[in-house]
Amino acid sequence: MNFIKICASSAALLLLCSCNGNDISLAFNTQNAPVQKLSLESSLNVFAPQDSMSVTPESMETHLKARSTLTQTVAFDNGSARFEMKIDTVDYKSDKRSVEDFRYIEKYLSTQHFQFKMASDGAISDPSVEDVALQPGSEELNLMKLFMKVQPVLPGSPVKQGDVWERPVEIPSNGRTTTVYKSFTLEDVYLHDGVQMAKIGMNVKYKELPDSTSDVRMESEGFIVGTGHILFDITHGVITSGSLELSGHLNIHDIVSSQVLPNMHVVQKIKLRGELEQVQ
Repeated sequence: MNFIKICASSAALLLLCSCNGNDISLAFNTQNAPVQKLSLESSLNVFAPQDSMSVTPESMETHLKARSTLTQTVAFDNGSARFEMKIDTVDYKSDKRSVEDFRYIEKYLSTQHFQFKMASDGAISDPSVEDVALQPGSEELNLMKLFMKVQPVLPGSPVKQGDVWERPVEIPSNGRTTTVYKSFTLEDVYLHDGVQMAKIGMNVKYKELPDSTSDVRMESEGFIVGTGHILFDITHGVITSGSLELSGHLNIHDIVSSQVLPNMHVVQKIKLRGELEQVQ
């Protein structure tokens, strides 16, 4: 028994050494992808500029958590596939909204589901949302946009530890497109319970553009910037977890109240976790 353990440990060590010395191919499974249970979580904190007359600046805090099921529906000959994301449960809280608002938002989001096309490098195209006319119209509630912010785009060719690649991502939202500039670093490759994993560092920056169809319009004068990490399951071609923290300054225009809130400091934290429901 000890001999078997020693052999198994030696094999794992050899594999890790091989990964450190050779290029690694990173790719999403788009041919027979396993069903995944996803947990997408976002916390948003908005701080008004501190007034000399007040001790602490006014702030707003919201928290959103959605659990969903991600299923591949069809695979294409070019290596991409169509996926469907159905929302299972939603929990939403905000210190500036009523309980009635909470319940409406949770009910609306829980009936949504998304479809999108994804290439083997993780690039998403043609995202669509059912019942888009019922969208509450607030950026922190746009689940597809949150998902695409934290979604990594892989290099498309083999890389080794320490390599860096850059990929812009186009995120559509209500008739406009936000270009998010992302850079990635392969920080580590290791074995965990027999599964080959990659730790990927991520940096992002983008400018928030106002949505002319929303009652609350947000616009950034400079870049919103962020950093995060991705744990990628190389063996099964799926994300295990992802995190991203963003910060910047926004001008917020409330059309209904005709109120403009300039230079609001915004901090957003997004977390994504994935669990395999079945392994093929």
